Formats: sequence, structure tokens, C-alpha cells
Amino acid sequence: MSIRSGTPRGCSQYGSAGFAGTAAVAGALIASMLAGCSKYREDEWSRQWPPRFPTGGLVTRDGAPVAEAVVTFSITRADRGNKAFTAVGMTDQQGRFALRTFRPGDGAVEGSHAVTISKSTMDKGAVVNEIPARYARFETSGLTADVTKKTANELRFELSSK
Repeated sequence: MSIRSGTPRGCSQYGSAGFAGTAAVAGALIASMLAGCSKYREDEWSRQWPPRFPTGGLVTRDGAPVAEAVVTFSITRADRGNKAFTAVGMTDQQGRFALRTFRPGDGAVEGSHAVTISKSTMDKGAVVNEIPARYARFETSGLTADVTKKTANELRFELSSK
């Protein structure tokens, strides 16, 4: 067995001070890049997006808030070449959600939407629905919502365990 002396591979001969200086410079560069990216810039793609309106609300099951459920709104707009637009949000611990279509918090496209709400977990390799599975499909949820530019679009969905 031999003992090696000198600088360990991958380390600077200046020790951790050299690494700390390099990390500080890299951190400053990354922070400045992120600051420049924090504001969305309109481009050719985003100029084609339809208007969205802030949309959110509350999900309860048998009167109790439903936390960590995925809420999905879907609309097909005949006036826009039958393009489908989907808005998605997740409920917080109080059952409240806010939707996004293209960017965080931008809401949903105006019109009538089919709505799904789902919450599932894995147990021993099997998917377990925390709320009735019928709410997870547009065809069976029975949930709809109208999004307009004239109202607050604060919606409430009361789910039943039955």
C-alpha cells in the first residue's frame, strides 16, 4: 500500500479557497442569467395565444378541502380552428387552486370547459384513487365551468365520496 502526497485529483493547489471563489463567480453568473429570464418576453409563438383570464377556486369532498388534487379544464374553440386549450392547477392544503394555460397564474381561455379532478397515490405498486375515479375523466366527471372575462372566475367544486 502506498500513500500519495500532494494535491488530490480535481482539487486546486490553493485548497478550498480557490473552489469557493470559483463557486461564487459561477453562482453570480447563474443568478444574473436567471434574473434576465424571470420576465416573460413576448415572441412570435406567444402572440398567437388566446386571451386567458385568472381562474381558480376551491375543491372539497364531503365538505372537507381536498389537498394535492390536480384540477384540469379543457376547451375546444371552434372559432380558433378547433384548437384545444387545457388549463391545469393543483390544490393546496386548503383545497384552493389557480389555473395556468401557458404560464403560471395566467388562468384559462374564455368559454365553457369540461373539468376533471384527480388525486391518486401508489400503494404496493398499485394506483389508489383518493377521490372517486369518475372525477378523473372528462366523460364521467359531470363537472363543467364557464370562464368569462367579466367575472372573477372563482369556482367551487363539491365532490362526493359516493
